[in-house]
Amino acid sequence: MQFFDKLGAVIEQHWRSKNYDEAVFPELAAQALTEMPAHEHTSEQEIIHWLHTTMTLPKQMDVDGNFGNPPITLYAAPRFYIDAYYWLDGTTSIHQHGFSGAFQVLTGSSLHSRYEFDEAQSINQHFAIGNVNFKEVELLKVGDTRQILSGKQFIHSLFHLDRPSVTITVRTYQDVKHLPQYEYLKPYFARNPFFREESQTRKLQSLEMMLKLKHPQGDNLIAEILQTADFQTTFQILQIASHYLRHDATQKLFQLSQGEERYQTLLDYAHRRQGQLIGFIQPVMHELYRQEQIIQRRQFITGSEHRFFLALLLNVPDRAKVLDLIQQRFAEREVMETLSDWTLELANTKVFGSDEPNLLGIADFDEDYVFVLQRLMQGQTKEQIQQAIRENFAADYAEDFAADLATIYERLQNAVLFRGILANYSSADEELSARTAP
Repeated sequence: MQFFDKLGAVIEQHWRSKNYDEAVFPELAAQALTEMPAHEHTSEQEIIHWLHTTMTLPKQMDVDGNFGNPPITLYAAPRFYIDAYYWLDGTTSIHQHGFSGAFQVLTGSSLHSRYEFDEAQSINQHFAIGNVNFKEVELLKVGDTRQILSGKQFIHSLFHLDRPSVTITVRTYQDVKHLPQYEYLKPYFARNPFFREESQTRKLQSLEMMLKLKHPQGDNLIAEILQTADFQTTFQILQIASHYLRHDATQKLFQLSQGEERYQTLLDYAHRRQGQLIGFIQPVMHELYRQEQIIQRRQFITGSEHRFFLALLLNVPDRAKVLDLIQQRFAEREVMETLSDWTLELANTKVFGSDEPNLLGIADFDEDYVFVLQRLMQGQTKEQIQQAIRENFAADYAEDFAADLATIYERLQNAVLFRGILANYSSADEELSARTAP
């Protein structure tokens, strides 16, 4: 497209004048996007039309479409290229980049979160243990531009709020000094998602097949492998086992515990081999499950406000920041009333075929739950909530409400939607220190 040819030519000229210094490329790319904002020159539909009508497409850099639905290369120079990434329901993992550049929102909006990783122990070149620390979050809208810095100096995630959301990305091909390109699994792990070992991949696939088939020798084979496996492989095996043993829909429906018991047996075998390192795996598993459950719920919701609410609960582990972002997006509304409306609406929505009582996952959710949730979001303790109940309700009702408070309090903290912002877990720093102490 002519606009992207011009944009690319400007960036090429400026970067060449800096002798192709990779350190200055993010600033150059961001400045060019800011001075020539893509949304003032083209649209997501125009790009699709061009894709289907031009006879001279630039070389497409991500042929398999691993990043974007789809990714479209718009311009390719010898040292950098320009892509448009289309997103429908996609959410990117927490990750760093093995390249540098800048991106700009063309269409839609996104929740942009920044993180830091404090490494405590390197397992190998492809896996490390440390603290994945949340730093900040912001709402990005059309025209917003951010630099991409390669390596650990820019660890982030983008959760796309609208369908579609489209970003224009100007990027180098690869910054060799900042490889591998890690992704991060809260609260403890950094791993190279692009690392592949053919024999290991086939072995993991065969173990997954045996669990799918409920093969009678499956557990014995997994236990045998765990007794000699490295830590990275142990995590991958337990991740597969957790999915098939602990979260089996049939067992959940009939409240069976055999799967959990089988998983705990496998965990014991892993502990004999890995020792205290095994303690880092379960918190990561819990967080992956929480994310998976919220993303699944989001698939059944079409309303943009409810999808935004779930995006906040998925990505923002800070109660005050959640309320602040609601206020930013819906400035004309009262925050607590909006929170009340959304939770009650989700409580009255049930997914056909699901064993959950509603999309909140909390049975009998009513105004009493809303009252407690609002105060938990404001950071109040259980004792402060008890006092608020006495001050806001008649004596007879307040007595019954206070008697139910412990149950309501526990259900809200343990609910998959609210666990990330309400549960009183110790900090990652404290847990990591305790587990690595001599």
